[in-house]
Amino acid sequence: MWVIRCLRIFTVLYLLVLRLTTKCSKTERDDIDESMVLFHSRIPTHNDQVHPTNASAVLPVPSAPGDPSEQVDRDSHGLFPASYDRFAVPIPPGGDVLPVVFSVKVRDIFAINEASMDITLEWYIRMYWTDHRLQPPLQSFRESSPWINIDPAHTSRMWIPTVYIDHAKEITMPSLLVLPRSLRITKQGLMRYSTSVITKIACPMDFTAYPFDKQVCFMRLEGYQYRTFEVEYSWHETGIQISNSLRTDHFTANFQIDGNERVQHENSATFPSVQLRISLYRKMSYHVMNTYIPSGLFVIVSWLTFFIPVEVVPGRMVLTITTLLTMVSMFSTVRSESPKVSYAKAIDMWMFFCIILVFTVLVEYTFVVYLHFRAKKFEMGQVRPQAFVESFNKSTNIASDQASVAVNGTTSEDKKKNLFAIWEVRLERYTIVFLSSVFFIFNFTYWPFWLSYRIPDTSLY
Repeated sequence: MWVIRCLRIFTVLYLLVLRLTTKCSKTERDDIDESMVLFHSRIPTHNDQVHPTNASAVLPVPSAPGDPSEQVDRDSHGLFPASYDRFAVPIPPGGDVLPVVFSVKVRDIFAINEASMDITLEWYIRMYWTDHRLQPPLQSFRESSPWINIDPAHTSRMWIPTVYIDHAKEITMPSLLVLPRSLRITKQGLMRYSTSVITKIACPMDFTAYPFDKQVCFMRLEGYQYRTFEVEYSWHETGIQISNSLRTDHFTANFQIDGNERVQHENSATFPSVQLRISLYRKMSYHVMNTYIPSGLFVIVSWLTFFIPVEVVPGRMVLTITTLLTMVSMFSTVRSESPKVSYAKAIDMWMFFCIILVFTVLVEYTFVVYLHFRAKKFEMGQVRPQAFVESFNKSTNIASDQASVAVNGTTSEDKKKNLFAIWEVRLERYTIVFLSSVFFIFNFTYWPFWLSYRIPDTSLY
């Protein structure tokens, strides 16, 4: 009996536990269902209306695959008519050539690489053209703005100018979530395409006048597919704009519109193009403070050795050689920091001339020391045979006038001694005048010549 009673109790406990478990699971499912309902209620349905801002409206891009004509038919706004051909140039009514207008804004100059001769800059480019075949959504326009925004993805299905940057080494588009570009349209079908690009373009440089050089770079926007009898490029009335935050460490940049022109290739076909001139003026303050003034002071220091007596050989020689070695070391540093070219630059001529002046001081002192000790040698050589001459004159009863001539030395020896002394004094007196005059004349011709030197504006094209 006790076994049956235990089985009943176990069965009752099992049923009770099973019922509680089922109830908890149902409660959790109800909570999950309720949270899912709340989650779905926050998601806008296809019937929800997206209110455009007062200045623009957004046209969605059909994402369904298939034939482009089917996508156009599914476009709710009907921007593209059924007969639209994106390969045909939208020639305006009554005209033969489609005008395309450009404007740019330079945002920043990232780098000016003198070794590879290129310049990297960030800029915004805008293109304007009229496509009368498009059907803009008139209900989306607002009185506050003549433009409305449309999806830039429409450019894959519409006619756009084929433009490329000539002699561009690298082109990138800075982006975070989407590409930085926009596409706008007016009621009359005037299109405005704008994008931000980072461009590295080749810039041939001439460093003959370095660091007084002026470098000129050209950025050309050229048509690739359509020729001049189909499309014509020109600059907008705003032309080019420069950001107020544009700064460079070693250059002052100047941007100028260079007009529009036609480019002719080997197949005799001409293509439209517009060109932008970038003038880079090097800032000279760095080189004046770090190269020209110190090197000029070292040249003057080398002249101070003329005020040291000739007999103080160690002090005068050490000062001259130290100055020369310093100039050579400075010249080596300047060569390592300046652009590597096969021809001499303006700063190389300056440093080489300063080294020549210091070297001339060293050569002058070496020759003066030679003259000084040569004169001393003649003077010491006449004292040694004097006793022998006196005894010889007494024994042979030579006249006193002849003995005095023998004691004092010959006339030719006196002339050599006086000649060495005279040239020693002359070199010490006139060398510093000569070197200072040459240095002044060199500066008088060097600075006006290089400051007014202008390299001819050459282009890669």
